[in-house]
Amino acid sequence: MAIATKQRDDHVRVKQYITDAKGRKVGAVLNIKELTRVNDLIEDLLDLKSIEDRVAEPSSDYEAYSRRRKTRLHV
Repeated sequence: MAIATKQRDDHVRVKQYITDAKGRKVGAVLNIKELTRVNDLIEDLLDLKSIEDRVAEPSSDYEAYSRRRKTRLHV
């Protein structure tokens, strides 16, 4: 049985390219909604990278962590 999945279009939708005298693309014009969407994607990638970087960190018991924090706050 085949399962149909909805494919996301994560490509940046450029409204207009800015080119130099030789015709090389040097910039792009995006509408504000597209810029916001791209910014959100970048933030998501940074969050995923942060999680990936912390996977190897040892975990600690919440109660022990809470006790250590409370003792530092009263100093």
